Amino acid sequence: MNKSIQKLGFMPATLQTKSAEDDQVKAIAEKINLKVSEMKEKQSELETRLNQFEKKANRPGVPGTSTKASKSLASDALSKYIRKGDASALDELDTKAMATSSDTDGGYAVPDIIAQELEKLEYQSSAIMRLATVVESETGTYKKLVNLRGTGAGWVGETDARPNTGTPKLASVDIKLGELYANPQATQQMIDDAAFNVDQFITEEVGEKFSDQLGEALISGDGTNKPKGILTYASTAEKDNVREFGTLQFVETAAAALITFDDVKALRSSLNAKYRTGAAFVMNDTTALILSLIKDGNDRYMWQEAVSAGEPATLFGYPVEIDENMPDIAAGSVPVMFGNLLRGYHIPRRFDIRMLRDPYTSKPYVNFYTTQRIGGGVVNSECIKLLKIKSA
Repeated sequence: MNKSIQKLGFMPATLQTKSAEDDQVKAIAEKINLKVSEMKEKQSELETRLNQFEKKANRPGVPGTSTKASKSLASDALSKYIRKGDASALDELDTKAMATSSDTDGGYAVPDIIAQELEKLEYQSSAIMRLATVVESETGTYKKLVNLRGTGAGWVGETDARPNTGTPKLASVDIKLGELYANPQATQQMIDDAAFNVDQFITEEVGEKFSDQLGEALISGDGTNKPKGILTYASTAEKDNVREFGTLQFVETAAAALITFDDVKALRSSLNAKYRTGAAFVMNDTTALILSLIKDGNDRYMWQEAVSAGEPATLFGYPVEIDENMPDIAAGSVPVMFGNLLRGYHIPRRFDIRMLRDPYTSKPYVNFYTTQRIGGGVVNSECIKLLKIKSA
């Protein structure tokens, strides 16, 4: 290239284009490198959180023991206790997990790996378990302070005085834990049969009984030695800020024994917009089938099937959770609820599930008396709305 041209700052068009392209490529490369760096940081963070979760979720065995090995140790320990009444391995697991010493009169805490199998069945059976907040409680009563409003707020300038705001009004929500129990039996001959997977049999029997009883109580329990079910709370048509604390609001359908598009739309609108993020509909499968056939004024279905397997269908963009403990559509019933249960309903529980082997009471059967402490109650009545069918 002519040096005089270079000194004057001129450059042929082809070289100018190439230089611009090089700058663009360099800029894109820098963005890609930045993205890759950010992804690596996020991956590292996720791995750290996953490791922390796994440490909490799995009862530790010896240092460095894998999850698979821990599960094997836990299964062997439970099997030895179930078949022979030998609790030494369970005691050893409790010691390594720094758990409370086992009380032979109250049974032995089943290993966490087994407890998780029982809890999995409870979550599968109950939409309330899947949607609500589950908290650990160390005592027989879970207490939560709720702000009934009254705290004032305002706008001020940088140097303006800050007058006192209103004093908040607080209420205490007390949820008592009840004892959920199951008492499956197996004959000694069944237990002695090496081909019979007795620990799996006991786990499945207990899991089925626990999930059935708990799912029903979270919907319709009376609160005496069990959770207080959502549908057993007092309800009224009064809106938020008007009705009494702890009372739920219902939206009544326009016709008896019938749900229309406008009824569901009114139910959705009754929930304050600030609670709708994370909200879901809850109903049984029969009601879901009926609602899936309802169309709007433009002949469009309001129900949208799930895009992929395992995902819930949606109504007005909100997920629909199926719970067979919800009532059918009938005059005066409440077949549909809509709300943010994560903020509105709490399930306190003791996370240790205990088992007592009893070979004496029901000979020739061996009883496996299994207990779990759990409760449930509404903590924010503005977060849950009910659709009530108009009486005939």
